[in-house]
Amino acid sequence: MTAAPLSTANRDIETLSLIGFAHGVSHFFHLLLPPLFPWLMPEFGLGFTGVGATMTVFFVVSAVGQALAGFLVDRFGAARVLGAGMGCFLAAALLLSIADRYTMLMLVAGLAGLGNSVFHPADFTVLNRHVSPHRLGHAFSMHGLAGNLGWAMAPIFLTAIAGVAGWRWAALGAAAVAALALALLFWRRRTLADPPLPRSASRHDRPGAAFLRSATVWMCFAFFLFVTTAFGTIQNFAAQILKNLYGLTLAAGAAALSTYLFGGAAGIVAGGFLARRDEHGRTIAFALGLAAFCALPPPCRRGARCS
Repeated sequence: MTAAPLSTANRDIETLSLIGFAHGVSHFFHLLLPPLFPWLMPEFGLGFTGVGATMTVFFVVSAVGQALAGFLVDRFGAARVLGAGMGCFLAAALLLSIADRYTMLMLVAGLAGLGNSVFHPADFTVLNRHVSPHRLGHAFSMHGLAGNLGWAMAPIFLTAIAGVAGWRWAALGAAAVAALALALLFWRRRTLADPPLPRSASRHDRPGAAFLRSATVWMCFAFFLFVTTAFGTIQNFAAQILKNLYGLTLAAGAAALSTYLFGGAAGIVAGGFLARRDEHGRTIAFALGLAAFCALPPPCRRGARCS
């Protein structure tokens, strides 16, 4: 009587561990370039516009690729698509380690964006197909937590290596992270393999484009667009902003960013429990309002210089 639940629990834990680690690595590679901006800007003679353009390339490629990745997941399976995405991360990090001109940085951003594009459709496909329905709420929470931990680790990991050995060695360190994740996904590929679908489902249950006529879809799109815009500013430029605004060292700015991201991870854990409540809109509005208030710059003191 107890063998089946135990087996199901073990399967759920293994699936979530693999997907969580892969998702954490994907978020780690969101920040492959930004923590290294203080080294890359003087190395390549770039300003904020130049380095900001690399992140524009990353997110544009990621957005376009994500729209197409769902079709690839349906066609080739989530495990193969995840492996391809991780391979793009590995290629991006290796290319960064030998980059000697700005166009190569742009290519690094494009490769990383291409790798990032596959994770949400592939991850959610695996979780929905392999995790027990009664654990899905917490599975999605842990999935988000792993992503935030990847964000939090990147500034510390990359700046620590770059500060000691240089930014090229930091890029090689990131390549080692991607190689480890790729090896793990290949080793446990059977755990993530798609279960066979009925033939009738493959022929008749193909999704159409009717969802594009839904107002709810477009409201959610606008919501995530604005939230991601605000979050991306903090995520990509926090260290440099804190240096210019408060005179913090780059190490202190990176630590502040990591603290912020660890706080987001803690909020995601709480979100797994709050998701059971019905008042989702009020909870989100309160959280975003509090975040906006905390992001306001402090008032100028009398006699102090404000910019």
